[in-house]
Amino acid sequence: MLRDAREWFGGAADGEIRALEEVPGLDPERLRELWCAEPELMLRLDHLHTAAQRAFERRTRDAVTEELLRALRAVARGADVARLEAAVARAGTRLEADTATAGARGLNTGLTCGIVVSPVVLVVVFALGEWVPRLFGVDLGCQEQLALAQALVCFAGGAMGAVFSVIIRLRDPRQLVLEGPGGADRATDPVQLSRALRQEGWYRVVVGWFLATALYLLVGGGILTVLTPPAAPAGLCGPGPLSADGHGALAKAWFFWGALGFLAGLNERWARGLLRHPSGPRDEAAGPGDDARRS
Repeated sequence: MLRDAREWFGGAADGEIRALEEVPGLDPERLRELWCAEPELMLRLDHLHTAAQRAFERRTRDAVTEELLRALRAVARGADVARLEAAVARAGTRLEADTATAGARGLNTGLTCGIVVSPVVLVVVFALGEWVPRLFGVDLGCQEQLALAQALVCFAGGAMGAVFSVIIRLRDPRQLVLEGPGGADRATDPVQLSRALRQEGWYRVVVGWFLATALYLLVGGGILTVLTPPAAPAGLCGPGPLSADGHGALAKAWFFWGALGFLAGLNERWARGLLRHPSGPRDEAAGPGDDARRS
């Protein structure tokens, strides 16, 4: 059970990659004949057979490898080559889905980790905000405490906005697979893709934190005057308890800063690279016609 949970998060453990020539039960002479008769099909089969042994999910790894070898053995014994072509097509589709699953699972894990860690970070920051000034003999008053609390509300809104922005832009997990010639046949390691996107998901939440904090500083510091808070901390602090209107103004202030942080987090898309495949940059080896198409 522990192994299943570990493989769900990080993918199946790496095993020994075996070439087609090393598979038992295949006649080497017949295999050479197939390479000579169907070079393109055999090259695609060889690529998919290698990729299947690096699949993210163990069941995909076993099922695709077994189907490809079963079809290859049948063709080697005289079956129609169309059977091998069909098996290769199904394997390519299933490995593409496996890569998309790896990317989506890694990204969702990173985003979930960011959301879970956010309350912990808020509590730590609030505790430090209360404790550090005391080292210098300064006690935070009502206004300072309210300002710190509003900053943290804005901070949390930034994390939620960043997660929401990623989710609405990635409705189809197949977007995580780099488009281009070869598709699922590209030299892609789904486990590495999952790890990279797990880090990317956490990174997006952090970007939302910083964007929300920056916007809070701009608005709260009076630099950005387009947006005005419904109530300032000075108006909510006094010698007596808050009135009914004061409680309403406090709630509106919290909603204001939370919404402002949420809107700031939506702009995490400014940080580029989410849909970049870790196997290499998109713009490498651009053909001469690419510039014409861009223009």
